[in-house]
Amino acid sequence: MSNIFINSENINTSSLSGKFSIWFNSPLGRMVYAAEIEQLESILQGLFGYHILQYGYFAESNYLSSSRIANKSTLLLDNTEVNNNIIAIYTSAEQLPIAMDCVDVIVLPHILEYSKDIHKILQELERVLIDDGHVVIIGINPLSLWGLWHFFKCWSGEMPWRGRLLLISRLKNWLSLSNFEVKELNRFFFLPPLNNRNLLKKLVPLELLGRYCWPIFGGLYVVVARKRTAPLNPIKIQWRAKRNMIMTRIIENIIRIAIKKNE
Repeated sequence: MSNIFINSENINTSSLSGKFSIWFNSPLGRMVYAAEIEQLESILQGLFGYHILQYGYFAESNYLSSSRIANKSTLLLDNTEVNNNIIAIYTSAEQLPIAMDCVDVIVLPHILEYSKDIHKILQELERVLIDDGHVVIIGINPLSLWGLWHFFKCWSGEMPWRGRLLLISRLKNWLSLSNFEVKELNRFFFLPPLNNRNLLKKLVPLELLGRYCWPIFGGLYVVVARKRTAPLNPIKIQWRAKRNMIMTRIIENIIRIAIKKNE
């Protein structure tokens, strides 16, 4: 299990980063973080390139540790304290200070749930990713016990319930509209969202049971999508133009042969 260490004296509890920091240091938050890292290990080891980015509110959460890509950077979307071992950029998720077509992989852990403009974020991802680049999205599954907890606690402002949960089917549609193709979808973490260490340990067998009995109701999900090399629509137009060109050349050749015979 991965550990997270922060300086609680430096936390601004009114900011989103402060709330994330506190929650990820709770018993439930630590188990969620460890489960997410475990999911990413097999995914990131199969993705290659030169540059990988992680969006984040909580600077000390390193989701890129299992990646083989050498150049790792974190895009912080809120003011937070960072140590000298983290390469971090303060930015807005909707307007990235990054050139087009230069990033190979982008990881978004619980980012879309707190975004004001999800479509704009997906457009920015499509802009900065290279062709066939990948985006990895982690979120809370609304169709689960976690979704039920969110329904009753979203008004409280507590983490991680204050965000807006996304149906996986809707996320797939939005990714498709933004020129992405979903390559992998995993649902995981079947424990109820109880913030009690002893009780969570007793309920660990539910994790194995959930994987076999109700896999679609995992509390969390990870989606891997690939940026398409080229839009699909122009292909028909190009083929029509090419077909017309071929037919024109055939007709011209027939006319030339007929003229030669008459001569």
